[in-house]
Amino acid sequence: MSNPKLEVLTPQNSQLIFIDHQPQMAFGVQSMDRQAMKNNVVGLAKAAKIFNIPTTITTVESESFSGFTYPELLDVFPGQKTLERTSMNS
Repeated sequence: MSNPKLEVLTPQNSQLIFIDHQPQMAFGVQSMDRQAMKNNVVGLAKAAKIFNIPTTITTVESESFSGFTYPELLDVFPGQKTLERTSMNS
């Protein structure tokens, strides 16, 4: 009998969601260098793509406040649409 808590993550039982990886939203990051954070996000995205992990990218207030999703992140998933949320609470 298998224990679902011990299952290995696979593309069938997982998803990666990138939430608000936008310039204005990064100003709140104080615990690490913002460029290093962006590099880590892009590295994670590339790993997810290699392993075919379903990926969603969300944004909030792109045109009026937060700016557009980092192009380096979008370059990993060309043609993928982003989900524009209408409020800050995801």
